[in-house]
Amino acid sequence: MFEGRIAELLAKEMKGKGISKESILKLLEKPSRSELGDMAFPCFILAKKSRKNPAEIAKELAEKLNKKKPEDISKINAVKGYVNFFFNASLIAKGIIKRLLDEKDEFGSGKTGRNKKIVIDFSGPNIGKPMHIGHIRSTILGDSLLRIFDFQGYNVKGINYLGDIGLHIGKMIVAYELWLDKEALKDNPVDELLRLYIKFCDKEKIEYNEDFEEELQDNEWTNKAKEKLRLLELGDKKTTEIWHEIIRVSKEGFNEIYKILNVSFHEITGQSLFSEKGKQIIAQALKEGKAKLESDGAVYAEFQDLPKKYVLRSNGTASYITQDIGAAVERYRKYKFDRMIYVTDFRQEMHFRQLFALLKEWGYDFSDKLLHIGFGTINFGGEIMETRKGKIILLNDVLEKTIVKAKEEIKKRKTKGNAADIGVGAIKYAILKNAPAKDVNFSWEQALNFEGDSGPYLQYSHARACSILRKTDINKVNPKADFSVLDNPKEQALIKILSEFPETCKNASEQFSPNIIANYAYNLSKTFNDFYEACPVLKAGKEKEARLLLVAAVRQVLKNALNLLGIEAIEEM
Repeated sequence: MFEGRIAELLAKEMKGKGISKESILKLLEKPSRSELGDMAFPCFILAKKSRKNPAEIAKELAEKLNKKKPEDISKINAVKGYVNFFFNASLIAKGIIKRLLDEKDEFGSGKTGRNKKIVIDFSGPNIGKPMHIGHIRSTILGDSLLRIFDFQGYNVKGINYLGDIGLHIGKMIVAYELWLDKEALKDNPVDELLRLYIKFCDKEKIEYNEDFEEELQDNEWTNKAKEKLRLLELGDKKTTEIWHEIIRVSKEGFNEIYKILNVSFHEITGQSLFSEKGKQIIAQALKEGKAKLESDGAVYAEFQDLPKKYVLRSNGTASYITQDIGAAVERYRKYKFDRMIYVTDFRQEMHFRQLFALLKEWGYDFSDKLLHIGFGTINFGGEIMETRKGKIILLNDVLEKTIVKAKEEIKKRKTKGNAADIGVGAIKYAILKNAPAKDVNFSWEQALNFEGDSGPYLQYSHARACSILRKTDINKVNPKADFSVLDNPKEQALIKILSEFPETCKNASEQFSPNIIANYAYNLSKTFNDFYEACPVLKAGKEKEARLLLVAAVRQVLKNALNLLGIEAIEEM
């Protein structure tokens, strides 16, 4: 918001000196101390070009800009090679309050995505397996990105790409036929499917890659699974019926989780839908010499700077990349997207690098529009999440435990609030406050701390603002109140951070990083609570109306920020 105004001022003053507004925007900094201003421009790059002292350049610029500064900038000075800008807090407050009253839930939104389409592929659990704690990161990260891009005006499409085909499905079908307990399936279907999968893997007794389930060696049980997969692709009636039943049961379990998390999708499809399309594309690539045939019948692609990738198994059945090829081509045909984002574990990075390179090599120019966002692991009490050996932290168990702990915390504090909203918000924030690539060390104590860098702290701050406003009729407060009375440093700090929300939302979309919103929401909450302790609102004198409007602004911005994170903005705690 104000970065753009300053960049425009500087660009006009330095016209003809080879530095654009865009370059200036990238160079602008926020000073570490408030006495150095609200925004600073370093003149060192100009010093290199003009061979002048940066302090001298900064002084000259400050003198020229002071003569033509707009009214919302109170002062411009030069310090040690930096041009420092000081905002006029009362005018900024007036402008922000007016915008908030007009825009409300839309405050902070943008138009950068107008007439552009973004597809986000996220969550994507495997059929036949329960969702574990590892799935939550893809689910809530993808959901938050979807909300952020929608807020910037993009036409967004969220896709849940279910793993309904592959070797794990062959294993499930074998196990289902041999060991199914029908009563157990009826009473607790998710647990029964997990029991079947674990029993098969105990029989199999070999190691495999958890990400892609590509066996490192074959044995009798692996071959049985491969045969079931082959029969499924041929349309065998009995095999297909079992497959559909496993899908039905799995989806019911997934939907319960998504309901608790308040996550939805525009499209839910299985990988199997794209097997034939993928095979057709591979056959054409083989015909054109862009793919190669192994002696055992397997098909692979080679790259200049990446390992070769098998795209079709030796028995003619599809592998994961077979379906990914077909899905990418079909999605572009259907959506004509400007960007498609895959949100998965960072360990799948090579898979997506190979997929994108392969599509490019095979003539699909939209491959340049594809992006993989890889996220780090969640360290959850030192547990290992591994389905094969049954060492898995089920997501449903984690959510239930979180809600129970939230209830205990509410009772201990003798406060109010919906335990599910607080518990789920705690988990979401604990994950989203971290940059996607960063590993997360999850702690119940930290996640449910009402006074620290946590989801409940943000929700409590929102509820505090709501509580203040419930004690008055905000609609009767003059929206043109005198903001010049807000001269307390705590008030001015709050005004400043409120003004940064639109730019924060824009940055989060450009950097594909919900943690930017999460960190902003925490800083806003902290700044608001500092203001609350230092500046009476309901008992204030001449400042009362301006402070009430400031609290209303905080409530609205916190609500908008929490919504972008998929966290409920609780009104009473």
